[in-house]
Amino acid sequence: MKKSGDRRLLQGYTLVEVMITVAIMSVVAALISPLLTNMTSFWRLTQARTVIERDARVSMDLMNRAIRQAQSSTIILSSYPNEPPYSEISFTDIKGNLVSFYQQGNYLYEKFNTTVSMLTKNLEFVSFTFPDSSQTGILSVAMTTQKSTYLGRSKALELSIEEVRIMN
Repeated sequence: MKKSGDRRLLQGYTLVEVMITVAIMSVVAALISPLLTNMTSFWRLTQARTVIERDARVSMDLMNRAIRQAQSSTIILSSYPNEPPYSEISFTDIKGNLVSFYQQGNYLYEKFNTTVSMLTKNLEFVSFTFPDSSQTGILSVAMTTQKSTYLGRSKALELSIEEVRIMN
């Protein structure tokens, strides 16, 4: 024999209870959606910043060390075909190795004798110039790297070494 209190347990939920549950779930979903979008955007921006900072710093350090070892009389500033002006530097180092750094599209390459290595694939611009034309022992290097992040946005980083002293 069933008691009258047990019938309530078998009947289910009332319409009011279902409507309140749906309303609460809607509010929670409305609050979580922008939060997830912002978190995704922030994560991609942070990841892009980390990648371009690492690539730019490693590339600048390698170029700085190599250019310091250049024989100043052998330095040639030019541009790779269809690239920005002064986007290539070639020289002979103190050990007689032929070294060059150049931009080709969004890539920065290092050529050491006959071996070519890619330094970064996020390059937007690189420029090698003599800040004072009377002093060929000081070279200026500027570099901009950029990476896509989210929803058509991108993160850019500009690094420059004002003075690279050529030791030889």
